[in-house]
Amino acid sequence: MSRKIFSLLILYAALALTSSGYSQNSGIALSSDNVEINFDVLGDGKPALVFVHGWSNDRSIWDSQISYFSKKYKVVAVDLPGFGKSGNNRRNWTVPAFGGDVTAVIEKLDLDNVVLVGFSLGGPVVIETENKIPDRISGVVLVEALHDVEQYYTPETIKLMDSVYLDLVTNPTMEKLEPFFRKNKEQSFERVLAMIDRSRIGWKESLDNSFLWGNKNRNILLKKMHAPVISINAAQTPTKIEAFKKYVPSYKAKIIEDSGHVVMWDAPDEFNRLLEESIHEFISR
Repeated sequence: MSRKIFSLLILYAALALTSSGYSQNSGIALSSDNVEINFDVLGDGKPALVFVHGWSNDRSIWDSQISYFSKKYKVVAVDLPGFGKSGNNRRNWTVPAFGGDVTAVIEKLDLDNVVLVGFSLGGPVVIETENKIPDRISGVVLVEALHDVEQYYTPETIKLMDSVYLDLVTNPTMEKLEPFFRKNKEQSFERVLAMIDRSRIGWKESLDNSFLWGNKNRNILLKKMHAPVISINAAQTPTKIEAFKKYVPSYKAKIIEDSGHVVMWDAPDEFNRLLEESIHEFISR
């Protein structure tokens, strides 16, 4: 291949990237306890969307949403400490600490007009984040999180949940993961295996603390929230809407039928539509 043709190919590739509207960047923020928090930034536009994954997974769980929403908005996908590419040199594996981690990323990027999107454990994390920096947050979307905000976890329940979830990540099988996804099962199973192939430092501690957070912190923080809250949940676990409205009167829930826990994998088009709809509701307030 001649140097001229090679140069033209490079130019065409650059033009294609520019015309697509993508401007990708990876970065690292430092937590208050000096843990490296790895994140990706893609696209441009407001509001900025900050995606937070759940327990035992990482930011790649949002791949379909990142490619879709980065065409219109600035999108940030965060790896919480202990997961993905972020550090695990931490002693305080708590939901408030995770909320501080997401806050550190937002402050490093100097974002305002932010919509927080938290999946599963990421739901409590984004509630903590909103309470720490309410002036920067325009809306909160909880994904498959906090279906029953009046649920109390006894020590016996926490011990049982520990055994179930830790067994899932140490001895995963398609049968055990049945409630998590209903479609594209083999592909989804392989994605799960890739995400849980980690050292798992802090996983048990953060899991336990998520239950304790629900008992002690959840509803106190919900009452203090300034930003509107919308849930996008699967129908398989009933969402107790009226109970949630006791703490956040403007709360709304959007339900996806025939989906497992990972709704953005089972129904990506419907999920993206509902999230886009929610963003517009936040903007129009």
